[in-house]
Amino acid sequence: MAKEYLQEPLDPYKLCAAEREISFELPLESMQRAQDLLLDKQGSFRIQLKFSYGSQRLLQVEGHLKGEVTLECQRCLGPSKQLLDNHFLWGLVISEEAASNLPKTHEPVFIEKERLALLSVIEDEFLLALPLVAYHPEDECQLQPLEQDQSAEEPAETENNPFSALADLKESLKKKQ
Repeated sequence: MAKEYLQEPLDPYKLCAAEREISFELPLESMQRAQDLLLDKQGSFRIQLKFSYGSQRLLQVEGHLKGEVTLECQRCLGPSKQLLDNHFLWGLVISEEAASNLPKTHEPVFIEKERLALLSVIEDEFLLALPLVAYHPEDECQLQPLEQDQSAEEPAETENNPFSALADLKESLKKKQ
């Protein structure tokens, strides 16, 4: 079912006029720009889109992206399952001026030649939903805590203070006065 919506650009005007709702599963392997970030390309995520006219006849799409991805844990470098659950609201526009006039609640999405290339926009939303840094919970992480060297914690008393020469100079100047 996803293929019919993703193969060719859609007519957003017809979809918004009909207040069409679209729901489908999208395989992770179709996210070409995210392939280097994913450790496991198997699986899919769910997309739900609701096309409508908002206030002032604004073309808008309310959406929800949900799924699980496997990313590299930045602590132990092992695989870390991350849940993606992202809601978004797009304002479909044809110019920069229209994008600047969108309400703050809407993300601008540009339509070209009265068509919407859905796959590239969903891929953008997928990339935005990924966490900046992936971690396991600390109790599940495979990284062993480093043992701290106790000698490094104790300050060396015999170390010379780099400012001791200045203190000596100051004392000698006071004695000359």
